[in-house]
Amino acid sequence: MESQKKFILIDGNALLYRSFYALPPLTNSEGVPTGAVYGFTRVLMKLLREEQPAYIACAFDKGRKTFRHRKWKEYKATRPRMPEDLASQIPLTKEVLKGFGIPFFENEEYEADDLLATLAKKGEKMDLRIEILTADKDALQTVSSSISVLRPRKGITDIRRFDEKEVKKQYGVSPSQIPDFLALVGDTSDNIPGVPGIGPVMAKELIQKFKTLDNLLHNLDQLPGKKRELLIKHADQARLSKKLATTITSVSLEVSLDELKVNPPQRDLLLPLFSHLEFNQLIKELGPSIFPKVRFYEISSLPDLISLASNLKKTFFILEPQKNGKIEGMAFFVKDKPLYWLSFKQAGIKNHLIISKLNPIFRDPEIMKIGHDLKTTVHQLKMLKMDLTGLGFDTELAAYLLNPLASHYPLEDLALHYLGTDLDKEAHPAKRAKIISQLSELLEERLKKENLWELFLKIEMPLIEILAKMEERGIKVDKAALEDFLKDIKKKRKEIQEEIYQEVGERFNMNSSQQLSQILFEKMNLPPLKRTKTGYSTNEEVLQTLSLLYPFVTKILKYRRLFKLESTYIRPFPELINPATGRIHTSFNQTVTATGRLSSSEPNLQNIPIRNKLGQRLRRAFIPENGYVFLSADYSQVELRLLAHLSQDSNLKRAFAKNEDIHRETAAEIFGVLPLKVTPQMRRQAKVVNFGIIYGISAYGLSRDLGISQKEAEDYIEKYFDRYPKVKDYIEKTLREARERQYVTTLLGRKRRLPGINSRNKRTREFAERTAMNTPVQGGAADLIKLAMINLDRRFKKEGLGAYIILQIHDELLLEVPEAEIDQTRKIVKEEMERAMKLSVPLVVETKVGKNWGEMKS
Repeated sequence: MESQKKFILIDGNALLYRSFYALPPLTNSEGVPTGAVYGFTRVLMKLLREEQPAYIACAFDKGRKTFRHRKWKEYKATRPRMPEDLASQIPLTKEVLKGFGIPFFENEEYEADDLLATLAKKGEKMDLRIEILTADKDALQTVSSSISVLRPRKGITDIRRFDEKEVKKQYGVSPSQIPDFLALVGDTSDNIPGVPGIGPVMAKELIQKFKTLDNLLHNLDQLPGKKRELLIKHADQARLSKKLATTITSVSLEVSLDELKVNPPQRDLLLPLFSHLEFNQLIKELGPSIFPKVRFYEISSLPDLISLASNLKKTFFILEPQKNGKIEGMAFFVKDKPLYWLSFKQAGIKNHLIISKLNPIFRDPEIMKIGHDLKTTVHQLKMLKMDLTGLGFDTELAAYLLNPLASHYPLEDLALHYLGTDLDKEAHPAKRAKIISQLSELLEERLKKENLWELFLKIEMPLIEILAKMEERGIKVDKAALEDFLKDIKKKRKEIQEEIYQEVGERFNMNSSQQLSQILFEKMNLPPLKRTKTGYSTNEEVLQTLSLLYPFVTKILKYRRLFKLESTYIRPFPELINPATGRIHTSFNQTVTATGRLSSSEPNLQNIPIRNKLGQRLRRAFIPENGYVFLSADYSQVELRLLAHLSQDSNLKRAFAKNEDIHRETAAEIFGVLPLKVTPQMRRQAKVVNFGIIYGISAYGLSRDLGISQKEAEDYIEKYFDRYPKVKDYIEKTLREARERQYVTTLLGRKRRLPGINSRNKRTREFAERTAMNTPVQGGAADLIKLAMINLDRRFKKEGLGAYIILQIHDELLLEVPEAEIDQTRKIVKEEMERAMKLSVPLVVETKVGKNWGEMKS
């Protein structure tokens, strides 16, 4: 038996169904369903690896009516239609099989079971050991001394092997008796009727005694009355059921054994397919591609350096520094030239000569530089007193635009995902430069195909240098003011803490949710509102609700806000001040948010509170350099203006054209009063409605946010759409297109995939729908301010102004401006920001000036 070669047969439909329902609903970043094909491929690779067959084949149902349907029109009639998300994965699965060189079979007249049984019997005659992977019990009739069936038990990789002994143990009959057994019990999955009233136990006893259905029906006189009556009444149905359950082993299949041989995977077919499906783990399991040994020319003398500089004066070159805190060397790649490697330690060339020969090239904007994470490269070259401009292509940024849902974009991941190359983190920069070269060509092609090239070239790439300058400039901080504020906050927090201890009658850890829960809900018997895995929730929403009935809970909320302000901002900030500059240098992240917004980290300066006195005092610690002032420029209601443009709602457009207070107008509509009669409270509520609509808020969400009944919230939303009917039309149109295309775009073409927009899971689907509604607006606002930043940077250079953009807080810019230039700069900033994008409603920018960030005046 051991000398027999193994032949594996796969029931394609059965394995796909199993994978589809056993795994979570996976999609790639384009929203293409991939869970079933991923599970199928996982099992296939496991079988090839662990079973090591000599031969392999797969069979699929054609999806049409076969000879069985003609025998019994109700055959499989109760089986639900294949879900669309699963059906769409069958062609992808066939592509996987082609990539592995595995033949697959389909037939108009027969099912996959018949094809597998036919192939199994062919293999048995050729003295092969056959294993059939299927979930269908019909296949058990094929089991013999040479044929076994592999049936998934749990998930997709836990498989039970059925040989003759195991079939007998499970069903009490031999494999050849399975059709007789099914003739009696039927098969609900295929809607085979069987004999009503006969279950597995009785069927097993009857088949064990009479061996076959025919023999049983010829000997009915040996049965007691009730059994005999059942079989007399349903004899024809039993015979029909056996015919339906019997697999055909003589289907005409023109295939030779040689065509069924296992072949090495065809990487040229599988890598682009796995890359498209985003099966990064499977790419690794497939094994890394053989990357040719990288040969490079080492720069070791001044003539070499001069030759390198001459070659770099082309249209573009790849630059990849060796980054280890600071640059220790650089790899260069120019098309049709060798790779160059310049080590600062070993070159034997003084640094000032390297700088003098390379800096003119680095700072030449006409010579395009290509790299990965070029912003970091800009900073590192700056440390060597070298300026890098003319940034032509950043592979990290390109990958982000193509898939903004990924969490990060290291070169190693991109090499594996797009090229199938396993790149070591410690790989020589020359090898990394070669990878960047290959990636840049491939990613450029993809960007153009996805209509993202203009966005990449005109917004994202020019922004790199601007963000690098913002990070280099940083923002000045009054350290003494921060330290004084810290003392005051600590004192205030401790006072509130003591008041709470006195109120509850004992001391406890205020920062422990568990201890606070025990105090509130066990000792003080407050009503618990929400349960978590570890006890009752004490989150912000719960405490806010409790504070309406129990005023002392307000003190707990105050304590938490003070503690957060202290621990998140005031205490860490002094340590983040660069001693050489006296400034905090945050990082602006261009490849983090899915909407295209910039984020800020180390520290996050976009999230500093503004609407309360404590936040304003914290902002007062941020000051301009001597001789400079701060200028803030904030887009007014930019998301609502974008909504007016996108929806073309006449009432919304008219309100902005006349510079009316949009929140007051909405309040007048939903509360049924004249605009002059709108109270501040009404306006606040209308503001929540206005912005809630953009974010796809539900009546339940609005009722919770405003503290009103769900019926009132429904009424508010209905009146909003009565006032702005085209907004409703726009939202419905956006959702229709999103479901069809599975992505949405901004005005400038930024694309966000919506993997869950057609999900069977309601929560997943509704989240995707809210994302579809919000992204064109929020993403459009992100594109707008980026465009404004680029235009401002160019204008400042053109006018010879000394203003610096130092912060971007979503719809607002903060600039540090020489006092002597403030009037001119203020005018230019307003002008450039308001004309950055042409909309059907005016863009309005409000500017303020101040000597610190907390006290800005119009």
